[in-house]
Amino acid sequence: MGPAAGWWNTLWILALVGACTAHDPELGPGWSRGPALPEPIQENHAAVLHGRIYTAGGFHFGSSVSAAVFRLDSATGRWERVATLPAPRHHMPLAVAGDSLYAVGGLSPDGFTAVPTVWLYDERNDRWMERAPLPEPRGASAVGVVDGRIIVVGGFGQNLRLLDSIAIYDPATNTWRHGAPIPTPRDHLGAAVVGGKVYTVGGRPLSADRNFDAVEMYDPATNTWSKRAHMPTARGGLAAVALGNRIYTYGGETTTSVFAEHEVYDPATDAWTSAPPLPTPRHGLGAAVLDGGIYVIGGGPEAGLAQTAVVEVYTP
Repeated sequence: MGPAAGWWNTLWILALVGACTAHDPELGPGWSRGPALPEPIQENHAAVLHGRIYTAGGFHFGSSVSAAVFRLDSATGRWERVATLPAPRHHMPLAVAGDSLYAVGGLSPDGFTAVPTVWLYDERNDRWMERAPLPEPRGASAVGVVDGRIIVVGGFGQNLRLLDSIAIYDPATNTWRHGAPIPTPRDHLGAAVVGGKVYTVGGRPLSADRNFDAVEMYDPATNTWSKRAHMPTARGGLAAVALGNRIYTYGGETTTSVFAEHEVYDPATDAWTSAPPLPTPRHGLGAAVLDGGIYVIGGGPEAGLAQTAVVEVYTP
């Protein structure tokens, strides 16, 4: 191969890489297509451990509940199947604390029965291990991690009862305790951490036709809550994730429709702004930050039971 051919090959490779990471004008400013999930999933959550995105459980194939766990490695751009959950779950948050991934509570495959199970993923041996259960069964909740502790907010427990208690897990002692109750009990909410504080956004009181625009901040240092600026759009069944000291929120549902809203909260100014809409409107979706991009993963493209394998990536 001569020098000219080598030069053109290099240019071709660079162009290919650029095409794979560039924004897609068909999707809207800042958006690009990510690698689709191996199967359509909704009511899933996502988290990043050691530079790889994990998503676990959820509904797949209608009302069938999954125990599958998938992992995305940005280096290969492909999802792979890893160790199956000990039991199928949906509406189960994932959290990374310290050097470990946790699956917290959720709802069992017999319907919408909340469970207290907590599992830790042993990455080295590709297996799930039991940890101390939640103080009470809890599903459709949200989680944040501050100083290595997992803070579980919102959701409902037995008999579809909304929970105002918050549960705080210390991995070092494998123990739980309660924190100050959330001012607005709700399920299907989002949560994200900025500056050592947990921000809870949106949600609903069991009914998708009664979505909240509430935003409340929990400070673990003082064990207190404070109200913050309301969301521009009341939404439950949404995803929330923090990037660059801002919180990005996606999707949601009513009983008849799904949201494309993409709204961004700045805790420093206590203000919201609108951003380019989610290309595929959906609810019950996961979101995670990897390599400066926000991966919006799966979800329901219609209200109620409906699944998609779509992954779309927003780069601010």
